[in-house]
Amino acid sequence: MRSRYAAYVLKDFDYIVETTDPDTTDLFDHDANRAWLEQSSFIGLQVLSSSEKGSRGTVEFIARYQRGDGPEQSHHERSQFRKHKGRWYFSEGEAVG
Repeated sequence: MRSRYAAYVLKDFDYIVETTDPDTTDLFDHDANRAWLEQSSFIGLQVLSSSEKGSRGTVEFIARYQRGDGPEQSHHERSQFRKHKGRWYFSEGEAVG
């Protein structure tokens, strides 16, 4: 999770794609996500909880960011991860509240 956040900070879109579950990559809107990433500046990450059970993991976090000259915003999400061949991949995320 933290490495993916660092990739957002560094605008390393390739890493975001590489760490997305290969079973769900086709569902990922690459153009829209790249454009959103390029327009955003990330300010902070707070991991609220994490759990792991076998090859599945969950991380709940709040990421703070700003788009362009707009106001600071926050994104609260519960993300699901899947471990495949020894590496964790983001599978899906659900916005919280």
